[in-house]
Amino acid sequence: MNLADLFRENRRSEPIILFGLKLFTMIILIACLTGYLVIVLIDVEQDAPIIRTSFVNVDAIHPPILNSNTISTISSNSSIQPLDCSSDITQPVEVVTTRKTYIGFYIPPQDVLFKKGGELDLFSITLYLNIVDGNYTPDKISNINIAAFDSEYGPDKLSTSPYDDSIQSLNMYTLAPTQIYEFSYSRIIREFIKPSWKNKFGVPPTYEQKSNIVSDISGSPLAKTQLFANTVMISVRPKSINIVQIDREIRTNIYLGSAGLIGGAWGLAAALYGLLFGADALRPWGLVQSYCCGFSRKTQKHLGDSLPIIPFFDTSELNTKHHPSKHALSLTEQNELILSRIDSLELFLQEYVVDVRYLDGIRRRKFESSKAVSSITTNTTNSTRNSTENTIV
Repeated sequence: MNLADLFRENRRSEPIILFGLKLFTMIILIACLTGYLVIVLIDVEQDAPIIRTSFVNVDAIHPPILNSNTISTISSNSSIQPLDCSSDITQPVEVVTTRKTYIGFYIPPQDVLFKKGGELDLFSITLYLNIVDGNYTPDKISNINIAAFDSEYGPDKLSTSPYDDSIQSLNMYTLAPTQIYEFSYSRIIREFIKPSWKNKFGVPPTYEQKSNIVSDISGSPLAKTQLFANTVMISVRPKSINIVQIDREIRTNIYLGSAGLIGGAWGLAAALYGLLFGADALRPWGLVQSYCCGFSRKTQKHLGDSLPIIPFFDTSELNTKHHPSKHALSLTEQNELILSRIDSLELFLQEYVVDVRYLDGIRRRKFESSKAVSSITTNTTNSTRNSTENTIV
């Protein structure tokens, strides 16, 4: 499908209605391609990245940040002996709300890690959450709220983005007193694509990392003694000490990939047009000219009127009407036959094989240039002649 055909005149050997059908078909195909291009571009603009998940080995995992309204004491247990982590907690302080609320934190330092292979392997952290409300009595049920965050992306880094909103309450639990809970978690690192116009063209993007945890909790009752009457005990441990999940954003639609789709659609349109009206100059007739009843008869009639059957010399069938031998014709008949062949072949080549418009343009410009030079020469000669005549007079 050649777009230049839109600006060409119809072939002298084809009916005008066929030329109109070609133009109509080409306009329809171009409109479809344009619509498809718009859809592809909109798809690229509105593309939402997909998430590719992978798992990597790490040497150690940080404990999570925990906050609660009743933290009182905290300690961590290693394989050798308990370690006092009370310096890592912030005791509950009252926050300004419509109701009296206290919030305390456990923020592990960077050197506290769950890992294997060390002298003091850390396998779990035990938290004791005590109700310190003096109005509490055993006949009243007072729940304890806790929330957990990744140590590298804690509450102080959260903003109003959809991702941050999604992890605000992702690991939030309501616990009952006199219970022991097993809190297990796994760490997820999310790699977000930083917005840039280059991303839409397939340039490798730069990433911003955010992390969170996903957790499970299960509980069982503590011994009903006076010591544990107002206490919740939580054992915190990772599901896997050396495995971290990586979720990376990847764009699926880019402009370069869309160019491939448009190229495929163009090839399909060109194949359809070639099937209907002929593929190229060496195969100029398609299904419409060959098999469609009305167009087939009109095309054959115009071809027969404008391009008479071109006689070819064939020495294998001598002295036949359709394949005459050149030696069986007189000199005059041979000259007439040659002239007829030249005229027919020239017309056929111009319309179906060779695009002579470029050559015509060169010849036209050359003719106009020669005409201009000739005009300047004539004017100069006339001026010289007039000056000579005036001088003689």
